[in-house]
This record gives sequence, structure tokens and C-alpha cells, in this order.
Amino acid sequence: MTQVPVSHITSDAERARRYAALREVMAAAGHDAWVICSRGDEFVRGRVQYVSDIFQWAGRGFVVFPSSGEATFVVDPLWGTGYAMQGRWLNDYRQPDNAGAGIGEVLSDLGLAKGTIGVVGLVDITCVGDYNDMRNALPNATWQDATDLFDDVRMIKSQEEIDATYETGKLVRQVFRGIEAEIRPGVEELDVLSEAHRLARQLGCMEGIALMGRAPFECFGPGTRGVIEKDDIMVIDLEWGGPSGYWVEVRRVYSFKPPTAEQQKFWEMRVESFDAVVQAMKAGESSDTVLDARDKCYESWGYPPAKSINSFTAHGIGVDSLEPPWIPGKERIMQENMIINTHPAVAIPDPEKGAMLGGISIADNVLVTADGPVRMVDQVDEWIVLDC
Repeated sequence: MTQVPVSHITSDAERARRYAALREVMAAAGHDAWVICSRGDEFVRGRVQYVSDIFQWAGRGFVVFPSSGEATFVVDPLWGTGYAMQGRWLNDYRQPDNAGAGIGEVLSDLGLAKGTIGVVGLVDITCVGDYNDMRNALPNATWQDATDLFDDVRMIKSQEEIDATYETGKLVRQVFRGIEAEIRPGVEELDVLSEAHRLARQLGCMEGIALMGRAPFECFGPGTRGVIEKDDIMVIDLEWGGPSGYWVEVRRVYSFKPPTAEQQKFWEMRVESFDAVVQAMKAGESSDTVLDARDKCYESWGYPPAKSINSFTAHGIGVDSLEPPWIPGKERIMQENMIINTHPAVAIPDPEKGAMLGGISIADNVLVTADGPVRMVDQVDEWIVLDC
């Protein structure tokens, strides 16, 4: 079989750090093993990647992670084991007809047929059929959810993970510089965003999305055959996992003319509210304090609180593009070396004004440090006026 170069090999020292931290939590919970569940998408594949260096594009995957000894990768036939084996972290890769039964066989071989087994992903993505098959395979085992136990370990990043995130941010900046040459009147949205995908992949990024919104802002989309016009405001969002699989999300605003007085005022409010959210990301504080900082800023500009909007203002980010904390939705005490992406939600009571201005926004990764928050990609926010 041809060996495929894998760009996201984690160091032995980092692997040992992760395993030790996870097993310490397992021991405290009284768990003999974890079944770590993933699915081939950007929101939940990272759990398996975190313990195996397996970057899974499709299908359902699992790592059986015992409290001591070797871990095992189990996968459904949709994706298989070929690429998974290129990571070289594990020695045991299995592709059974029935994933749940195969997991039960692994646990039984470990002597854990009557053990206490934690399931990582049970509350959000584990397939009901797989869970039932696991339980049927080991009816005398005790099954418990371990999702938060696992996620609370990985949300604190090592220096190796922080460096990998900075690497992704550097590449995303290069992609933005490249696509700025493509943004001009008469060009289709799809052509601009296709170039973003080409550049990101050429630079070694594993996977991601490139979205655009234009006024009237109804949503951000992957690009249409709509033609960019001279009076347009274009907001481009790039969310990519770099060569290491670590994600950043960055958003920039473009036009061909300087903003009008109304647009400039809204932009200044967005810059101020974004900075308020970033400055609220302090170790030892609740993650929900960023919502108070956001809404206090909005109030000073005459906007209502955005607490009624069912939309994230910020969220953790790492080998998944969405990790705890979810703000709002999954509160955590912010800690040193957490990485949080933020794109503050805003409520605009006037629908017409919302359509013309609402998409004008900012997004970036923020590192929580002992000395305060540090932006990881863009250090200043600029409304970029392009020549046309």
C-alpha cells in the first residue's frame, strides 16, 4: 500500500501528556475504559484525533481507550482503516461488520466485560444503534457518559497545540491576501470562494469552509453565481483546520468604496463590542461574563441585549471547530491556555437596518493567558477598501 504523508503527527511527549491527563480523570471517575466516539465532520472528529492522530473525513469512528495499555481504533466500513493507519499512533485497527459488537469484543479482550465504561460523545453524537450494540455485547458492564470529562481535558491547550493554532492562523492570513486579488466587480461569489479553498488546500490545510455575505444580509453562504457589484459590502468568513488539524475562524469586511457614515458608525460599534468580549476572556472568570461585556457595550450604543438570540457569541476551538465552552450554552470557568473563538451576536430591532448592516462582523481566535487575552490571528480590525 502506498504510504500517504500525514502532516499532523503529534510528538511523543504531547501524546504522553494527553494520555496521562485523560487517565487521571478516568481514575477519579472510576472508569476502566472510555469509548471515544467520532463522526467524519469538523465538529466531532477531533475527539478521536486527539488520542490517535486519525483525521477522519467520513463515517463513524471509535477509539477504545483503556485506563492502561494500548488503545484500539474501530471504524465502520464507510471509511475504513487505510488512511487511519498512516498516523502510526496506534497498533490495533479494526473494521468489523458491527461496530458496537466489535467494541464489545475489544473491551472483553481487555478483561472489562464487567467493567465501568465511559462513553465520550454519548450526550451529543453517539449513534443509538451503536450504543445499543455495545451494551448488548457487554450486558454486565456499567455504561456512563464521559463526554464532559474528556472535553474538559482537551479544552486546555499545550504549547504544541497553541503553536499549531498559530500556524493555521498564519496560513489563513495568506489565503485572505490571495483572494483579495480576486474580489472585484463582475466576479462571481463562487469564483472568489473557490480560490480560497484552492489556496487553503495548497497551503496544507486539512479541511474548512469559506463563506461570504453581501448586503442585504440574509446569511453567509458558500458562494453563488451572483456577481459582485461596485456598491457591495462583502464579509468573508474563513474557518479552516491547518496541517495539524487545529482550527481558526477569521472574518473580514471588504468594499470598493469607503463606508458611509451609517456603515462606519455600525462598524465602530462592532469593533468596540468585539474588543469588549475579548477583554472579558480572563482566567478564573465564567465564560458567560463575555455576554455581559458584549451587552453592556451594545447598550452604550443604543442596541438591545443580544441574550435573546439563540446564537453563539464565542466557543472553544481546537482539533474540532467547536469545543467547550459554548457561549451561551455550555458554561466553563475560563482557564489559562484555553483557546476561544468569538464572533459576537448582535440584535438589530429594525429589519431593514439589519438587512443592510447585520452581516458586518468580526471573528478571531483568542488565547486565554495568565496576563490576559491574546488575539491569535488579526491584531487590529480594519474595514478593507479595495481598488477596483
